[in-house]
Amino acid sequence: MEDKQELNVDEALDRLEKINEELAGKDIALKDSIELYKEGVLLAAKCEEHLVGVEKELQIINGTE
Repeated sequence: MEDKQELNVDEALDRLEKINEELAGKDIALKDSIELYKEGVLLAAKCEEHLVGVEKELQIINGTE
């Protein structure tokens, strides 16, 4: 997997979708599912961080902060 810090938000969301599909599969080992879950949590946190930044930026633009 690529370094999560180098992924942009669109790539992170795409990867999260793929992780979700893999976790939904019936033939996944417990160890693999845990690793995918960890990766997903990190990617979700990165996306949330980005969205908070965008929200703050929009508040500044709109003069609501």
